[in-house]
Amino acid sequence: MLNILIFFPLLVAFLSFFLGRGGIKIFSVVASLLVLGLNGQIFYDFLQGVSFESHFNLGFAKFFSFHIGVGAISLSLMLLCSLMIFLSFLFLRVENKAIVSAIFILEFAMMGLFSAQDALLFYIFWEFSLLPLLYILGVYGRDFKAGIKFFIYAFAGSILMLVAILYQAYLTQQVLGIFTFDLELWKNNVSVTPLSQQIVLFLAFFVAFAIKAPLFPLHTWAPKVYANSPILVPVMLVAFKMAPFGFLQFCLPLFPDASVVLMPFVLILCMISVVYCAMIAFKTRDLKELIAYSSISHIGIMVAGIFTFSTLGISGAVFYMFAHGLVTGTLFLLAHLLVKKYGTSELKFLHSLSSKAPGFSIFFALLLLASVSLPLTISFVGEFLVLLALAKINIFLALFVGLVVILGAIYMLAVFRKIFFMQKESEIASFGLKIREILALIPVIALIFYLGIAPNILLKPLQDEAKSLQETMYLRALEQKNVNFLRGGRDE
Repeated sequence: MLNILIFFPLLVAFLSFFLGRGGIKIFSVVASLLVLGLNGQIFYDFLQGVSFESHFNLGFAKFFSFHIGVGAISLSLMLLCSLMIFLSFLFLRVENKAIVSAIFILEFAMMGLFSAQDALLFYIFWEFSLLPLLYILGVYGRDFKAGIKFFIYAFAGSILMLVAILYQAYLTQQVLGIFTFDLELWKNNVSVTPLSQQIVLFLAFFVAFAIKAPLFPLHTWAPKVYANSPILVPVMLVAFKMAPFGFLQFCLPLFPDASVVLMPFVLILCMISVVYCAMIAFKTRDLKELIAYSSISHIGIMVAGIFTFSTLGISGAVFYMFAHGLVTGTLFLLAHLLVKKYGTSELKFLHSLSSKAPGFSIFFALLLLASVSLPLTISFVGEFLVLLALAKINIFLALFVGLVVILGAIYMLAVFRKIFFMQKESEIASFGLKIREILALIPVIALIFYLGIAPNILLKPLQDEAKSLQETMYLRALEQKNVNFLRGGRDE
């Protein structure tokens, strides 16, 4: 089933080229729904105790194997990907066969990346995911320079990661006598890497993931790409949590000592990212850029949660990833609706929407409340757990992040008041939501409140895997002070 989940989107991408313009819309919705259904079935079976893993060596390269497997973290992020692709195809009227094919190729890469248990296989899917994004940006984007900047950043990060993967394989060969990229062998190798080498390898992976996250100061490519690319690009970039997953897959389990030593440095970057991007969001005058900078600010909170190394922090961060991809991705879809209707997303042109578009206003208000982490919404759960984990490290750090979050909420609500309730002399046209748009938004709102009220269906398996990750870090820790630090948060 896992192999089918990975390769079915690739087959769909190929078949989409043979369809006429009229049939591509229904085909994309049905095909993405099938992928979502299969993904949901695998997640349900996983919760019932079924394991999913496939491993076979490729004859032409003994050091490389097609090794795939999933846990709670990877499955939840895969489910988010397939859910947002289905909702996007349902919400939008995508009739371009090339874009539909590119999105399904991207989904194939994401399913493979999140299930890869071989570092070289992970890298191949990581690089492959860039191709459809760069194609859409280059052919259909409004700002060619933004696409070039994205490529340069992504390519530089990928080269660093490849060098680190090759060097880690070499170090594994020195101990085990085999040149392998198998992540299970890497993680189960108790002959840990010396701290100096851990730090170098950690930084190489960290930079690659920080670029894609994006995290300050490597975030500068993101806002322009989000604002000037076809709407499916920012929705997919927000929904696909490749970089935070990379921290959990590589940085923490493989380099636990470096992770502990460099934790203050990472947390400082996260705090700067949270504050800096929130301040820019205060100054921006475009709704899509506002959502983009707010999104980058939230990314800093997620990464900070991961680097608390606690069950609360890691499970809360992954839960927050799911919430962020769902809520922010849908906000981008609604902002795109305004661009289609009024030709702009600049705040100065938007006003009186509560009377001109009442249905739109209700859905936007609910999503905005989830975005600012109102209690009983999905975002509140993850954000609260991360802040609680930060408070166990440093109470002032948690208070600082909490204050920034509150200020961001105040500004978002002020913008909402301005564009929905303030009246101006200029008239804008009224509009209502189409049936397909309502059908796409209803499941989002249902999930926002269901997982906000009863989060354990997703949170409990995430906590179990977070404990397993802590155990791996604990067993591989070299320095006694790091062993004691990791032991302190292991039994939460």
